[in-house]
Amino acid sequence: MDRYRLDRYPCARTPMSTLYLCIDLQTDERLVVKVVSRSTPSAERRVRRMLHGTQVVARACRHPGLVDVRGIYEVDRKTYVVMEYVAGGSLLDHVMRRGPLREPAAVVVMRQLLEAVAHLHGSGVMHRDLKTENVLISAPTDHKGPPTSVRICDFGFAVSKMPNNECVGTPQYAAPEVAMIGLSQCRAGAGAGECSYDEKCDIWSLGVVAYAILSGMLPFDGGTPTEVFTKVLHQQIPFPLHAWQHVSEGAKAFVLFLMTPDPNKRPSALRCLHHPWLV
Repeated sequence: MDRYRLDRYPCARTPMSTLYLCIDLQTDERLVVKVVSRSTPSAERRVRRMLHGTQVVARACRHPGLVDVRGIYEVDRKTYVVMEYVAGGSLLDHVMRRGPLREPAAVVVMRQLLEAVAHLHGSGVMHRDLKTENVLISAPTDHKGPPTSVRICDFGFAVSKMPNNECVGTPQYAAPEVAMIGLSQCRAGAGAGECSYDEKCDIWSLGVVAYAILSGMLPFDGGTPTEVFTKVLHQQIPFPLHAWQHVSEGAKAFVLFLMTPDPNKRPSALRCLHHPWLV
């Protein structure tokens, strides 16, 4: 870590980590460092999971649409993850501050996200926590216009692309096959579910991202994970008039295409890129 000079004060905090801006003393580049404490056994387990996902992506998946991980260091029971600094804030912040995106801007964002996810999947990796909070805006950085360049971040739940039965991620973005596992765990206690899922869970999550940036709301929400999972499994995708009256039928069809309930019929990221709304 001698190569980097961290700012004295953090720029952000999460439940698991503290983020600092820093300077690479060899290149003078501005970067960001995620600092995670490993002071307890439970923290140690969380850090190991986060590091595994981050390392999986760092080793196999460099792409312009993914935040670049520059290095991982362990010093004095703390883990430091040095990453590319993306200055435009998150897609969630943008939508909350300025409202839903107009369709031309949403097309740009969704095409870039699908290209990045297609690269992830082609590299044998699934993200498992795609959401507007985990999409950073790399241009513009002055918050004065719609996003023209975005990057996916936070690879803590990323794993090799294979059938998986672990419920992770964010309930509001969970695909039905993940929600089914989550619901069974909520009712029966912790433990792996009997069902499984694959990288198609990421496509559903991108459908929720598209829904959110076009309407400014989530398709399924609730006070508890159980309530959200139940809605995902049993309710149709709503398009309330007050949020969707100015959105085209093509955009709605795109959302429904990505949010196909049956994962065997849900399209791949590459197939999604050929949807008429994006072309």
